[in-house]
Amino acid sequence: MPALDQPMAAVCINTAGLSDLKAGYVRDYLRLRNVEATAKLHNITADSMRRRLHECGIKAFQRKAIELGAPYSLTDLANPAQAQERAEVTRMDVVERHRFTEDAAGLKSTIKELTARLATAEDHRASILGLSAVPLEPIFEPVKPISSTANRQACILHLTDLHMGEVINREEVAGVNEYNVAIAKARIARAFHTAGILMTEAWPRGDAPPSALYLFVGGDLISGHGLHPEHAETDAGTAYQQVRWCAESIAGGIIYLRTLLDACYPGLIIPIEVVSVVGNHGRMTFGKPRTKLVTLQSYDTLVADFSEAGTAHLADVQFYRPRGFDAYVSVVGWPMLLTHGDRMGSGGGTGFIGPMATIIKGHRKIVDTEYRQRRPIYKVFSGHYHTTGVSPFGLAGGSGCGYGEFAKSIRADPEPAQQNFVVIHERMGLIRWHPINLGTPEEGSIYEPRGGIVVPLIGE
Repeated sequence: MPALDQPMAAVCINTAGLSDLKAGYVRDYLRLRNVEATAKLHNITADSMRRRLHECGIKAFQRKAIELGAPYSLTDLANPAQAQERAEVTRMDVVERHRFTEDAAGLKSTIKELTARLATAEDHRASILGLSAVPLEPIFEPVKPISSTANRQACILHLTDLHMGEVINREEVAGVNEYNVAIAKARIARAFHTAGILMTEAWPRGDAPPSALYLFVGGDLISGHGLHPEHAETDAGTAYQQVRWCAESIAGGIIYLRTLLDACYPGLIIPIEVVSVVGNHGRMTFGKPRTKLVTLQSYDTLVADFSEAGTAHLADVQFYRPRGFDAYVSVVGWPMLLTHGDRMGSGGGTGFIGPMATIIKGHRKIVDTEYRQRRPIYKVFSGHYHTTGVSPFGLAGGSGCGYGEFAKSIRADPEPAQQNFVVIHERMGLIRWHPINLGTPEEGSIYEPRGGIVVPLIGE
């Protein structure tokens, strides 16, 4: 190989017939005398540049000579004026050629370092943060209906404080609510109809059908004619008539649900379990409520008996009435206690918080005292206070009569007539709570969809 300070033989390069793009490759390569630098200039790989130079007529031995500093000449046969003209003999300085070589080596080193750092970063995402190199794409999968009987779900419809026979005059409560026998029968029917919708049409499509329906009848089913002097003046019918009206409505609702469930879930047996306790309005004794023979001296027991007689022809409908004032029931494995709510040991009073303070105290006291009797309780179901709510220890039911004269006299929270419907999951416990509103706008301003704002009529 000749020394760098000695002239080399000129390399003749013919650019005839080359396109402007290929001629540009040749010109830039001859100027830079380095394949890597030329490839970077055109944003392609070095192998691609070598292949394109080869297509332009610059062979490997010519590239080697040019990169070592050999002079070159350009011949363009397509241009007669320049056909014989020799290009200026140029020779790259040793220092300049060394600089280009060092630049190419530096670029290779930088690329290698950046590749290593990128690999380290990806390993950090995967091993430490648990992230994948490529972000995951969301995948939509339709919910598949479950046909198995695993993870049973039972429904509870809690009927309490229906006060059949009580009459609430709309004018005496400023148009907020109204109640009489006809409205009472209609509201009980709405409770059963809405429960049927929640168990069929509105039941989650991906869930197995309900395994059972528990009808919790929580007492104060009738107003109790003659129990209070003012009720004796305004109530409709006698206590025996109120018992009949209430029993007919409850038995009719049970027959409706039995027929509906059999039609919507053919071939599947969904039992209806009716659990009944007594309240304070249905007692036959006057004065202070008694603690002995409580169920045997209450019209609420008679309502349950008449309801059972009216549904005796139905299959898979069972009634349970405890001798005491509490009912201890297992719902898909969860222990529940049903009580009216007047014997929770939490005292009375409302205070600024309202009846929920007394209800929470009562639920907590029941859970504690029952546990000491070796009876654990998951949820307490109570009524009596005409207040719908959920405490950490149970659920409070509303009423069928709604806001009345007594509630207004103590400035109680004006709650509409409503009852509780809940779903208990075999593994997760309480999963759904649906308060059922029983009233319609024709029965009071509180049932208006927008709240029924009342404006004064006097002075217009």
